[in-house]
Amino acid sequence: MMFTRPRFTVPALTAALLLGGAAHAQAAASATLTAAVTAALANNTDVKTAQANLDKAQAANVAAQADPSSLVAAKLSAKNTYALAQAQLRGAKLGALQNTVTAYTTLLEAQENVTLQTLQVQVDTKGVQVAQVKLGIGNATTLDVTNAQNTLASSQQNLADGRAQVNLASAKLATLTGLASGVRAAGVPNVPKLSSTLATLQGGLGNLSAVTSAAGDLTLATLNVKLADNDFTPARTLQDAKTALANAQRSSDSASKAATQSLASAYQAAQNAYELLAVAQSREAAAQKTATQDAARLKSGTISAVELQSSQLALKKAQYARLQAQDNVLVSLAALSVASGVNLTGIGGSI
Repeated sequence: MMFTRPRFTVPALTAALLLGGAAHAQAAASATLTAAVTAALANNTDVKTAQANLDKAQAANVAAQADPSSLVAAKLSAKNTYALAQAQLRGAKLGALQNTVTAYTTLLEAQENVTLQTLQVQVDTKGVQVAQVKLGIGNATTLDVTNAQNTLASSQQNLADGRAQVNLASAKLATLTGLASGVRAAGVPNVPKLSSTLATLQGGLGNLSAVTSAAGDLTLATLNVKLADNDFTPARTLQDAKTALANAQRSSDSASKAATQSLASAYQAAQNAYELLAVAQSREAAAQKTATQDAARLKSGTISAVELQSSQLALKKAQYARLQAQDNVLVSLAALSVASGVNLTGIGGSI
């Protein structure tokens, strides 16, 4: 016995889908990426902790430098701790920025995927209707109808899954930022150009916490050798200080090398993302041209409404692919910001 599904009408299904989406949109607050990043920087636990540590290190450094009884090693240690706290706060902010950009773009893509899957359901609903009409006039088999119904069922499931993904992505963004539960992405953020060269960014790697920490250890080890290099300090103490200096130098070199490699990799990833965005934009433009031409052809009677709907679906898929490529640029810029210690996203100001 062949399984048959209830017949759907496109207007009724479309109305149900759009009304359901509209009601959900009205119930959820929207936030721009800038607002989400601002909230994350204000509410992020790591940022708050790093800020508290910086305040403490700053006060300790001021006291050490002003204390006439404080020795040179203590003063240098306090200065290094303060510099490291500054770098750690910057790193915490850039980490919060990266996580927020990733969460926001994930939510935005999930929302747009629901729109895409809604259109796909409309197309597949029409496909069932066409198959049923063809079956009625003997131009299709019952298997054709069954296949069309199965395709529609799959699309409906994809739509349901897409809506669930929106809720999951929204919850993740709310957790990261402290924004209200059920928050929605307000729109597509602008993508800035990458104007900084790799060489320029390499010049600022000293601001990274790992490099700053290693550099601070090196300066302190250098001072200890200087303080031990005299006639009244045991030779063993001097030798130990020199060993510590050699170790600190290796650690500093290793930290600088690792930072340089990470930066180069992140920079290349960002360049690749820009190139893929250009390809996606070109494909979207081609799909837009096809959809426009098909709309004109429908008016002239040379194609059917079903064919126009298919070209509109192709356009929506191209737009979604362009959105993904655009988001990938932002995510890559956020990763590059973390690797360079400089905010390159154009969001959140200088960090």
